[in-house]
Amino acid sequence: MKNIILFVSIISSVQLFGQKELIDNELNTEFYSSQFTGFYLYDPFTSEELYNYNGNKFFIPASNTKIFTLYTAMKTLGDSIPAFKYQLIGDELHIEGTGDPTFLHPKYNNNKSLNFLKNNGTKIVLHWNNFDEESFLPGWTWDDFRKDYAPERSQFPIHENLVSISKKGNSVETFPNYFKEFTVIKDAIEQRDFYENKFYISKNKRRERVPFIVNKQTIENTLSEVLGKAIEVSDAEFPKQFMVFYGEKTDNVYKEMMENSDNFLAEHLLLLTSSTLPGKLSALETIDYSKKYLLKDLKQPPQWFDGSGLSRYNLFTPQNFVQVLDKLYKEFPQDRIFSIFPIGGKTGTIKNRYKDSKDSYVFAKTGTLNNNVTLSGYIKTKSGKMLIFSLLNNNSIKDLSEIRDKNEKLLRIIRDNY
Repeated sequence: MKNIILFVSIISSVQLFGQKELIDNELNTEFYSSQFTGFYLYDPFTSEELYNYNGNKFFIPASNTKIFTLYTAMKTLGDSIPAFKYQLIGDELHIEGTGDPTFLHPKYNNNKSLNFLKNNGTKIVLHWNNFDEESFLPGWTWDDFRKDYAPERSQFPIHENLVSISKKGNSVETFPNYFKEFTVIKDAIEQRDFYENKFYISKNKRRERVPFIVNKQTIENTLSEVLGKAIEVSDAEFPKQFMVFYGEKTDNVYKEMMENSDNFLAEHLLLLTSSTLPGKLSALETIDYSKKYLLKDLKQPPQWFDGSGLSRYNLFTPQNFVQVLDKLYKEFPQDRIFSIFPIGGKTGTIKNRYKDSKDSYVFAKTGTLNNNVTLSGYIKTKSGKMLIFSLLNNNSIKDLSEIRDKNEKLLRIIRDNY
């Protein structure tokens, strides 16, 4: 019997050596030698490290950061988004924002919050003193202020904190309509002034989506327009006795954030999580809470600065991502996790990749910043195993699609040989 066990062990070791050699041959090519690459492969069933290539070194993760945001939100929030806190005092409806990003979001048809605000109170008092952080987080690129992927964060977002501008002939329409008088047709590179809510649409464009500057006047006017009633934005303390109004299903928000790498949703999920904790809304406090209580066992404490991965201050290791992916896999139903993550060949940011098999085999989150391409998630092998991986590429001057091609080749090697 001992001889049989020894023989099986030898066969297993030889097989593992051969598998590692295949990955070695790929990662040691000239292509990967001119950039920084980290790759970590793990078996969640045996708790075995299958491959470690700079797995404990730190990389800029780009949107792989959303994996940490997802786990933190799923461990803290319930099945529905806490849309706002409220208390009816006389004929006034007093509300306080929680950072709910779905209010008037074009991808959500849930009008529960809108109808509640329209039908309760002749006047709404929006308390505006529970968010002291900057609109942008540390390490964000300053000239993203005009990009629709980087709107400002706020305690009561409206329409993704974006202005939708459409042009027909020489006429302009906006939503919210409040911004129409501040929008002109003009030959300009910028779509908005840096310091003011003044917007521009080129003669050659029909539509634009541009972040607006969030301030009391803007919120008061846009919310009043949308609800058709008086709005007062107040710095007064919110009533200590209140109720919470719940809106969109959280999984719908998680799915959109992960599949389409939505930065706005990611940032506000951190604020939503902080709304369930003592104190004011704070992404940084949420991050500290998560690191202290939810992720205290990480082998390398990450440098974590935002929810979306826009910040270049973020530094994570491949092992960090594998550990959190392992937690997700073991602490939540697998069907739920795989319905939230992008699916190779089918959904989200990898729907046009990993199409070489009729059966889906990659469930993973992408990440992209200039010179950086990342991918972390789950891979189903031909032998039936479900493995967890993190593949981080930094400081590359190659075409990003070429990096993704090489990464896809590497993952096919994993799929076919493990």
